[in-house]
Amino acid sequence: MADTVIKIASQPGIKRDGTRFEGDNYVDGQWVRFQRGLPRKMGGYRSVNKYLQGLVRTLHEYTQDNLTYIHAGSANLVERLYIDGSNNTSVITDRTPTSGFTANASNMWQFDVLYDTVAVSGSNKIVAQVAPNLGCICNSTGGEIFTGDLLDTAALTSVTLPTGGNATGGIVVLHPYLIFFGTDGYWGWSVPGDPADLTGSGSGDAVITGQKIVRGLPLRGGPGNSPSGLFWSADSLLRASFVGSTTVWQFDTLSTQSSILAAQSVIEYDGIFYWIGTDRFLMFNGVVREIPNALNFNFFFDNLNYAQRQKVFAYKVPRFGEIWWCFPKGDSLEPNHAVIYNVREQTWYDCALPEGGRSAGIFPTVFRRPILAGVAPQNYIAQSVSIDDGGADYEVGDVLAVEGGEGGVPVELTVSSETGNVIDGIEISNAGNYTTIPSNPVSVTGGSGTDATFDITFIRPYKLWIHEIGTDAVDGLNIQPIPSYFETADISLPVTQQQNKALQVLMVEPDFVQAGDMTVEVRGRANARAPEVNSEAKTLVPTPSTPQEQVLYFKTQRRELRFFFKSDTLGGNYQMGQVLAHVQPGDGTVIG
Repeated sequence: MADTVIKIASQPGIKRDGTRFEGDNYVDGQWVRFQRGLPRKMGGYRSVNKYLQGLVRTLHEYTQDNLTYIHAGSANLVERLYIDGSNNTSVITDRTPTSGFTANASNMWQFDVLYDTVAVSGSNKIVAQVAPNLGCICNSTGGEIFTGDLLDTAALTSVTLPTGGNATGGIVVLHPYLIFFGTDGYWGWSVPGDPADLTGSGSGDAVITGQKIVRGLPLRGGPGNSPSGLFWSADSLLRASFVGSTTVWQFDTLSTQSSILAAQSVIEYDGIFYWIGTDRFLMFNGVVREIPNALNFNFFFDNLNYAQRQKVFAYKVPRFGEIWWCFPKGDSLEPNHAVIYNVREQTWYDCALPEGGRSAGIFPTVFRRPILAGVAPQNYIAQSVSIDDGGADYEVGDVLAVEGGEGGVPVELTVSSETGNVIDGIEISNAGNYTTIPSNPVSVTGGSGTDATFDITFIRPYKLWIHEIGTDAVDGLNIQPIPSYFETADISLPVTQQQNKALQVLMVEPDFVQAGDMTVEVRGRANARAPEVNSEAKTLVPTPSTPQEQVLYFKTQRRELRFFFKSDTLGGNYQMGQVLAHVQPGDGTVIG
């Protein structure tokens, strides 16, 4: 019987819920997205800084004069750096408040920017709120607010809260007001144009709902009610609108039957707000409604480590119409997987996150690439050093190497001053790299003297990553390919033609925009409970040099048949086109 030519294509999106056999979407994929209804590889990622001291829970960005300023909040720190137009970063400076700040392993941050019109010389201020909300979104303790010049490097300073007020939930700027909110539905506002004054003339507060308010975002307001904002409490969605006069603000409850999984799961995309509730995906476009998800709804809620729910965060990739929700999957303590809603394609898919996961992410509009923080701590490096014993017979300029430690490059110290050949000043000339740190006090070798020992403080720093750049995983000089693959839905004659025959594949005609080799396999089984059988992988070259390389020849059959495409080479990239397969009916074997 003559063969038939069919198009190899499934419905966009990756179906995780239900059985593999019952759907028309792609059944598997990694590092793949959908555009024009077809699969294409996601972009690469690159580390741009390796010295963040804290595991970052929140990132904030602001771009000015081609520099993107990043503030990163972790359990004990607020760190600041900038990225230039060539993806180079500045040194990291510590902006952690020196007073009024309570370090806590459960600290979560929220940041925003407000122009200070009250100061003698007005300037943008970074406003930072922190509370120990990591363990429970319903936490009612803590809640501190700090501020400082946005582009400065000085430590942030504390802002006094009103008597009886609280900021356990967070902050948002509704220009020219700083809004702060928290437990028992508390909601307060600053003096207009002054984020450091929450108690003066023009400020105020109210209780607008019963439950804790955990998130706020600006909302477009109409004439007479701007600025406006949306506010999520534990069980409702509310709107606040400025009306002036003695009333100042008007509050509307938009939903009394809503929920929110994590404070950082809310994101705005083209004026519509998306978030994850405790048991469904939600949106607000004038009314609250559920986002349909027939592909990975159960996959997300069944695999979410619910005890770590507050670590779920959202960011977007507008070029491809995507909203990413990164979450701790299985027993992971950090976000190691993402479910992705493609607003443009109206479909869902998912992706494992690299290097063990990402802890926070943002999409800067001017910088135009997502910036994410890593969760994998690096080896120990020296942060600071104090002199335990200055030894004898040393000279300025002597370079000393620290003894002890395992698996890395030793710390190098340079003598910066000495008195009577006894060291009284030392600088870190190389911070070292250890898998196991030396025990204090540490002894040293090198230089012209003897017997010097030091106490060294070591840290395990974290990396900052840029995504959607290039095609590979780039970490300094280490460049690795990123495996990307997708697997089609089943093609089955018993389903499409009610014919009890297997489908035999004779040839595949590839059509890809492609860089680097790809491979293609025929996969499948005899029935839905039979074991999977994979064919030999055939190599698909990007530029055929012979007629034989233009097509791929197979001689294999499956009653339930799928195609598996993979790219795993340096510089590898692809966009699928109209790929054809030559098939014909095979035998009628039902049992594998």
